[in-house]
Amino acid sequence: MRFPVLMYHKVGEPVRMKADRFLNVSTIAFERQMTLLASMKFKVRPFAEIVEAATTGKTLPPRTLAITFDDGYANVDEHAAPVLQRLDFPATVFVVSQGIGKTNEWDKQEGYPELNLMGWERLRELQALGWEIGGHTRTHSHLDTLENNLAEADILRGKEEVEAVLGVTLKTFCYPFGHYGVSTPNLVAKAGFTGACTTKSGIYNPTSDSPYLIPRVKIAYRDGTFGLLYRLLVRPHLPDLRKSRRDNKHQ
Repeated sequence: MRFPVLMYHKVGEPVRMKADRFLNVSTIAFERQMTLLASMKFKVRPFAEIVEAATTGKTLPPRTLAITFDDGYANVDEHAAPVLQRLDFPATVFVVSQGIGKTNEWDKQEGYPELNLMGWERLRELQALGWEIGGHTRTHSHLDTLENNLAEADILRGKEEVEAVLGVTLKTFCYPFGHYGVSTPNLVAKAGFTGACTTKSGIYNPTSDSPYLIPRVKIAYRDGTFGLLYRLLVRPHLPDLRKSRRDNKHQ
């Protein structure tokens, strides 16, 4: 069985300039996409449950998928969480331990808008609603540029700091910027995570994909319901014409 893992970052952030479209989906588009999934009888589970099923042989219903949010933006809490709660859809949010309750300094350095991130109290509330909290390092570093000991420390400390405050074991991880080196997946496993997702496009196939290099279905600013259907049902069956350009890159 193959499992779609949807990748979102920001939801409903006002578009003031072209940069505001970066990894952003409108509230209306998000609500329509989620309503479509519900009407098509998709079963939404936390990312960790899909990883567990794929690695242990546990059976999940057909059309099971995960909805993931990178970074923990406050706009996800404001615009996406109410929609998901109404549909009884859990989600997974990957958080940067030193960014919780602060802003996305890493995107500011990349030239993108600086935005507020969710605080600890709201993460606890989402956790109580069935959301999974996942790891995203301590500082949102470019792991592929760090020496192994520094990358390992950023991965592990990010996990431990969130666990200490929320009182929960973080099971899954997401690579900041989608960047990782040859040794990074092993460092993630060593830190105690059971699986990790990338920013590589695709549907998770447990028979061919490593549980520490899981692809996701990337939802873009321009995508509405038709865009979601294309990415879920059509794009996975088309030849990947971009593969040759990615052979020597970690995306």
